[in-house]
Amino acid sequence: MFFFIVRRFLVSIPILLASTFLSFFLVTISGDPLAEYRQSRDPNREQTMAQMRKLLELDVPFHERYFSWLTGLFRGDFGVNRDGQDVWALLSQAMGTTFRLIILATLASILIGLVIGIITAVRQYSALDYTSTFAAFLFFSLPVFWLAVMLKEFGAIKLNNYLEEPGFSVVGIIVIGVLSGLIAAGLVGGALQRRAVAFFAVGAVMVGLFAVLDATDWIVNPGLSLPVVILLSLAGGVLAAMIYAPLSAQQVVISALAAASLAVVASLVFDSWIDDMTWTRMFLLTILTLGLGAATGAALGGEIDRRPAIRAGMTAAFLVGAIVSFDRFISAWEPGRTIATIGPKTPNLDAPFWETMVDYAGHQILPSLALALIGFATFMRFTRSSMLDTLKSDYVRTAKAKGLPGTQVIMRHAFRTALIPVMTVVTISFATIIEGAVITERVFAWKGMGSLFVEGLVDVDPYPVMGFLVITSVSIVLLNAVADIMYAYLDPRIRR
Repeated sequence: MFFFIVRRFLVSIPILLASTFLSFFLVTISGDPLAEYRQSRDPNREQTMAQMRKLLELDVPFHERYFSWLTGLFRGDFGVNRDGQDVWALLSQAMGTTFRLIILATLASILIGLVIGIITAVRQYSALDYTSTFAAFLFFSLPVFWLAVMLKEFGAIKLNNYLEEPGFSVVGIIVIGVLSGLIAAGLVGGALQRRAVAFFAVGAVMVGLFAVLDATDWIVNPGLSLPVVILLSLAGGVLAAMIYAPLSAQQVVISALAAASLAVVASLVFDSWIDDMTWTRMFLLTILTLGLGAATGAALGGEIDRRPAIRAGMTAAFLVGAIVSFDRFISAWEPGRTIATIGPKTPNLDAPFWETMVDYAGHQILPSLALALIGFATFMRFTRSSMLDTLKSDYVRTAKAKGLPGTQVIMRHAFRTALIPVMTVVTISFATIIEGAVITERVFAWKGMGSLFVEGLVDVDPYPVMGFLVITSVSIVLLNAVADIMYAYLDPRIRR
């Protein structure tokens, strides 16, 4: 596997060199940086043009300019813009903003697309399948700038008006219950009686839950009490066990529940760290959580079930960490006009970690949602198609005939094989999301790589444009390499 990874990354080097040469050539012939000076009546015009030629090396032959710029890349020198500013300094600041937007949107679209794709494949030709397919094609066909503007209107302005005085009306609670019941009925599938039971049961639970939340003003002062955290953690432990083994495998279930319980205890021990969180502490707590889950699974899994027990323990512990983090996050939220429409964060914000995360989320949610809704359609359709082909294969039918639970058949046998063609779409979708991010940044006034790219095109400023293209090319080529490595991990035959 190691040599496969090395070979794959070595192959990426000539591809990157070819892309930089082609991009540099196209940027060079795309416009004249001195066009505005040629029409100027300024008496110092010739002197200004001479300075600009020297600054941008316009008098140097093309091949020398290219090799000078290329060798500068290895030193971290991306050239200078028309104002003499270092392009790398501008890029490094803009990259953090843009990749924060792109990575979250990509992860959200992948997660939503995979989950809905698996469910619609299992429930083929159901009402849920038709609804999800319609929604996928609808979002895929929407222009990103129009969707972003609609989200600003209804996801920010209207929603912020509601958040100033939040609450649930009787009609709203009933509508939530009905929608929840319909989703549950679509997920359950089967006979009409079975779906009706799921509809009324889930609908009644949701109506009761939101009625309690409204009566206790939970939305004004959100948070999870310790009993709720424990209950959700144990449910997460059972879910983690179901992913890796049937519930009849008692050692795996016990390992997952024990890991979840120990993770809850650990969250109480490290309560001061969680309250005064930093990124370093979050990283250390994540490593500690995963290690705790792995150690619990190894100790309680036994000889036969040790491997799935370790995985279930790590997953259960991680879910507890996510629940505790979510609790602290919503506890830091305060009612008001939380959803922002301008910029990546509040200027000059000086707040504790969790309050800062709430501010980031308020600025991040709409632009990321605009990109994720368009991107999820691709992942959903590819996952559904790939899962349908895999579910019809002989080894899946054999797994069902052996009596394995449906969750095991889908997640351990079908999904892993179905994921191979889906990985191909990741690279294409990442390029599409970068393209959409250029527009989304303009709509939401984010000063990222997209703004740098557009301003470079308008001002005929070659080196900022080349900086954007290089970062984008490197990201896509590296993502292609990672996709190939994932192929080899999912199917060992590819390594040969």
